[in-house]
Amino acid sequence: MTSFIDNLVPQAVKKLIPYQSARRIGGDGRVWLNANELESALFQNETSYNRYPDFFPQDIAKAYQAYCGTDAETLAVRGADEAIDLLIRTFCKPASDNILICSPTYAMYEFCADALAIETLDSPLQEDFSLDVADIVKKADRANIVFLCSPNNPTGNVIPKSDLIQVLEGTEGKSLVVVDEAYIEFEPQTSAVSLIERYPHLVVIRTLSKAFGLAAVRCGFILASKNVMQYVAKLIPPYPMPDCSSQIVLEALSAERILVMSDATSKLVELRDRFADELTQFDFIEHVYPSSTNFILLRQKPGHEVFSVLAKDGIVTRNQNHEPALRNCVRITIGSPESMTEVIASLASYQAQLQQKQQSQEPQFQLDKNHI
Repeated sequence: MTSFIDNLVPQAVKKLIPYQSARRIGGDGRVWLNANELESALFQNETSYNRYPDFFPQDIAKAYQAYCGTDAETLAVRGADEAIDLLIRTFCKPASDNILICSPTYAMYEFCADALAIETLDSPLQEDFSLDVADIVKKADRANIVFLCSPNNPTGNVIPKSDLIQVLEGTEGKSLVVVDEAYIEFEPQTSAVSLIERYPHLVVIRTLSKAFGLAAVRCGFILASKNVMQYVAKLIPPYPMPDCSSQIVLEALSAERILVMSDATSKLVELRDRFADELTQFDFIEHVYPSSTNFILLRQKPGHEVFSVLAKDGIVTRNQNHEPALRNCVRITIGSPESMTEVIASLASYQAQLQQKQQSQEPQFQLDKNHI
């Protein structure tokens, strides 16, 4: 049975025969002489590196399925960025098709599209950073993929499930809806994974770079229906995940390590919320936005430069002023308690300087001796 998902896929991808690596072809045996590997490792460590890894890291995928509590098809990839690139290359024809984003959002969606001469349509977030659902559904008529980020980077807010369902209902039979959940561990109850079975055109992207603290390992996941995954899997390069990374990921997804991650995440959220409260004491900060992530977005009053103030004290943050909707905004990642104390101290020093300057500019009144 042909579905609209099949119609989204370019003919070149449909005809594509996945690269038949030795590990993909597989087979049962005791002596492996089919991949032009060294049969014995030259350098011995805890793991031997002379053999190519699994063509699909299936043990990782199964472990992540268990972690998510889902039966959705799960594919391990080299970070969420590779997931974005794979989805665009699979379902969009260069110089022909479009994707849709909701700015301000993660820049890699548009970057990957630009690299393939695919146009990016935009349905900007509303003033409170919520979705314009009606506009998204309307513009999705011209887009093969709708990218939504929840919790969103850089605004920090989540998409209410009711809004997401409206988008899914309005795009059914027309577009894929990809929800990027890189920060989901900081607001896990808002995940869209459970909706995949009901809406087979929904795809969820995950990563271990944030709450799991494995940014250097480069491991992400695509969760999708079988119909979607059958095409994405065609474009996976041979041996995508190094064995050393796989071992780290499997350990991280053990029950013991998941508890460690959950505890660390809870503590980070507490620190984030305390830090957000402390920021409200400064007169030069206009607004501190609610966050469901491991960062805080603030808007400074015009004429102030929080980014530069912190940089002078060796504290590097993210200036968001290049985004039209984020003029005067700065994004601050939540680090250790000591680091956040440094940030507050730096900003407190800046406020003291402002107050001192203001006092020095106030007119000084002297008593007239003739009126004593």
